[in-house]
Amino acid sequence: MVFLISVFIIHTLINVYIFYRGWKAFPKSPYVKILYSIIFFVFYSSFAIMMLGRNVFPLNIQKVFYFLGTTWMAVMLYISIYFLLTDLIHRLARHFKLFPSRMTPRFFYRLQVISGYIIVFALLRTGYRNFMHPVVVEKEIRIEKPGNRYKELKVAAFSDMHLGITVDKNKLKNYVRLINEQNPDIIIIAGDMIDNSIRPLMEEEMYNEINKLQAPLGVYFCLGNHEYLSEIEKSKEFFQKTKLVLLIDNVISVNDSFWIIGRDDKHNKNRSDLKSLVARTDTSQPLFLLDHQPYFPDEAERNGIDLQFSGHTHHGQMWPLNYIVDQVYEIGYGYKRKGNTHIYVSSGLGLWGPEYRIGTQSELVIFNIKFN
Repeated sequence: MVFLISVFIIHTLINVYIFYRGWKAFPKSPYVKILYSIIFFVFYSSFAIMMLGRNVFPLNIQKVFYFLGTTWMAVMLYISIYFLLTDLIHRLARHFKLFPSRMTPRFFYRLQVISGYIIVFALLRTGYRNFMHPVVVEKEIRIEKPGNRYKELKVAAFSDMHLGITVDKNKLKNYVRLINEQNPDIIIIAGDMIDNSIRPLMEEEMYNEINKLQAPLGVYFCLGNHEYLSEIEKSKEFFQKTKLVLLIDNVISVNDSFWIIGRDDKHNKNRSDLKSLVARTDTSQPLFLLDHQPYFPDEAERNGIDLQFSGHTHHGQMWPLNYIVDQVYEIGYGYKRKGNTHIYVSSGLGLWGPEYRIGTQSELVIFNIKFN
């Protein structure tokens, strides 16, 4: 509760600052001021309205409020940065008397607001294009163990699809098509298939589309924190309608050639430790680990994991948040090798919240694995 109150206060203070800048820039006409205030309040409150009504509003209404609210989050981030930077420049310029006399405060505010929103919406347009066109990242992996029946393996891997309001059934169809076009031998998913509510997935029958994923060795996945945020029992009910193999603190042998270990999400404080899960495998064979949150790469190395695949971070999703992610996690995004353990943290195929990728990418990862 304290966290939510803190977020609300910070969110409101940023909005007050942005609102004040626009207020100073607009003409003094009361009609203009009233219209501006109404529009601003709609954007400010849209996300909260959608979340409060997510179990009541029709999906089409939810999509409108969700789009307005999450887009405003992105606008807030960049317009506040731009306003702070230009405010600093303005103060320095006034101090050193660099502005011409005709540069009145009102003229500056108008220039600041108009140029700021033009720049921000240009950024969002680029970010939307990045989100709508995921890249396929190929990674060559050599595992120093025999693969028994397999000398090579093509693995399609993704995380953080976040199916729901933003990533609806139409976007899911495009993702399924992209994945199947890679002709993988096996598909692995590192959690957060669901966004904030199971309702849109059930109403749009997204399980039918998920069941079109094609891989001869199957599709395996572990839980993420959003499966819990969407009510874990309802999430499990949805997955029971799919052909996916859900691994919750469980292991599975694939054709007596390699093992897949699926950890429960860190959200569950009572999840099994990795050592006990590895003990249920044959460690002479390759071990693949699915663990949504990439907090413990050293643990994977200590327990002889050959390939760990994780997600969760989104690589910050929008610059400059990626710098924060890189400070929080040892591996905030991408590939790292620790001893004989290969670790890859994906930025995610889908995303949460704003439909924009700025300074990051939506991705599908293809591991071309060669066994020794």
